[in-house]
Amino acid sequence: MKKCMKIASIVMTFVLVITSAAFISTTRLEAKSKVKSVTVKGAKKNMTFKVGEKKTFKVKVKGKKGKTAFTVKSSNKKVVKVKKKGKKITITALKAGNAKVSVKAKKNKKKKYVIKIKVTDKKASPAPKPAEPTTVAPVEPTVEPTTAAPVEPTTVAPVEPTTKAPVEPTTKGQLETRNSIGGMDEGDGDNIEDLINH
Repeated sequence: MKKCMKIASIVMTFVLVITSAAFISTTRLEAKSKVKSVTVKGAKKNMTFKVGEKKTFKVKVKGKKGKTAFTVKSSNKKVVKVKKKGKKITITALKAGNAKVSVKAKKNKKKKYVIKIKVTDKKASPAPKPAEPTTVAPVEPTVEPTTAAPVEPTTVAPVEPTTKAPVEPTTKGQLETRNSIGGMDEGDGDNIEDLINH
């Protein structure tokens, strides 16, 4: 009788252990199944940073309320430093090299988001200063005075006056000579003389 009781108690204990183990595993599976995905808003799978550059991203774990906690880790803390604050992570590039930043859901480690980061030697350039307005000095118009060429006066050649040859008066002696040459009579000469005296 006692042996039967012992066997029954052992069987009951075994059943309870199996049942509790099954319950625990089912609970874990349910918890894992509640986390659907992990995303990092604004980040890409492959990114390039410059030494000294810092960027902040928002993490979203899609799942049941209260199951959205996550962890974040850098594979090379000398190259990339990562800091968590609330639902945001800040990644800072320390020196040239490569590193991975892994964001995992606490309730399901298989749900994660990995960012591969390459850090270059070139330091991040500071924000450009606003350009100062350039004032242009007013340009005075340079107008050269136009000098007209002097007009040479046109000179008209003087017109020489036309002079008539003077008419020599006829004298008595000339008339006598003419008479002698022409063979005039004395009477004719007297007549001419009378005409001249008149």
